[in-house]
Amino acid sequence: MSVATAPGTDREPTALPRWIAAIIIGAIALASLAALLWPLLNKPGTVTDAGVIHAQIEADGAAGRIGALAPDFEWTDVDGKTLRLSTYRGKVVVVNFWATWCLPCREEMPALQRVAASEPDVVVLEVDLMEPGDKARSFLDSLGLDRLQPVLDSDGATTRRFGVLTLPSTFFVGKDGVIRHLELRQMTEAMIRTGTQKAR
Repeated sequence: MSVATAPGTDREPTALPRWIAAIIIGAIALASLAALLWPLLNKPGTVTDAGVIHAQIEADGAAGRIGALAPDFEWTDVDGKTLRLSTYRGKVVVVNFWATWCLPCREEMPALQRVAASEPDVVVLEVDLMEPGDKARSFLDSLGLDRLQPVLDSDGATTRRFGVLTLPSTFFVGKDGVIRHLELRQMTEAMIRTGTQKAR
């Protein structure tokens, strides 16, 4: 005696069309890639905003002149750490205003690098005026200027507070935060060392 079976119960499962399978595989691959890249894309303090000045710190008597407290400002470094000009109290700070299109600015940078490399108590902040961050950083990197810290004045507010009217302009800030010397022209290495000495 034979047992009847329902029609179609012994058929092989129907395979998905190839184009549907390709879409599914592609979607899985994209999801996996997104999961891998998400932590990198959302890492705080990434290079896209590193060095950009995001706050002006008000203080009585602050001005861009000799004998006055240097105007304070705040930015975030490549590690996501918040820094201010006043963070460097106890060191001589050379605040150099520049732009990549300024030839005298570019020509004095190797001298600034040598001073920063040879004087441990000196910090050089390179305040770039209203240029894309990648452009300023790429320029410094291309010349190996690793002792110069790029700071990006994207809206020009810090430049205005210091009263800068020409580039390059350089302010030598003493260990107490007071401006002790300034140069409104291209500097030689000797001029830079004179400025740092006056700021001590």
